[in-house]
Amino acid sequence: MSALSPVIVIAFRELCNWAYESWSAHCALFPKGLTPADIKSSSASDGFSRISIVSQEHMLHEICKLHDPAIQQNQANLGIDYIVRFGGWDDVVMRELQDLQVQLDAFAAKLRKVRNKVLSHNDLEAILDGGTLGAFPEGEDVEYFKVLQKFVNIVHRSVIGGDFIFNKAAADDAAALLLLLKH
Repeated sequence: MSALSPVIVIAFRELCNWAYESWSAHCALFPKGLTPADIKSSSASDGFSRISIVSQEHMLHEICKLHDPAIQQNQANLGIDYIVRFGGWDDVVMRELQDLQVQLDAFAAKLRKVRNKVLSHNDLEAILDGGTLGAFPEGEDVEYFKVLQKFVNIVHRSVIGGDFIFNKAAADDAAALLLLLKH
């Protein structure tokens, strides 16, 4: 049993799904090893490079927002912390969610600096430094979304019943678009 209403759980699962769709579409549209020469024309390649940056920034920001504090400046933020803190979970579910939250937060911590310095603000020092922010070891993003799926499923089963599976079609749609842009 949970203190969360189905409306809140549905809104939360949709936020998580949107972060997943943003990430999976970005990964499918901009795979490793894709070069400017793979795109039909140089002007399309330049535009494609810009879209890659926009997509990456958006996807990272969506992940970061899931890790906002539940309460910030007297405002409630719907995210992982809110779900854990205000779910009214029994002890078993609470332990499961807290364990998953620790794993999810570890990944989000690697993105916090890029969010605070570049995605949400134009931090002068970060801009002038030009260094890479928000880097993480290859594959950690894949693991993050596996853990997020587990988290969402526990919440969904407890409040609504059954699992909620993230939408896999976004990656397929992005891959189809990439095929159109290639030679």
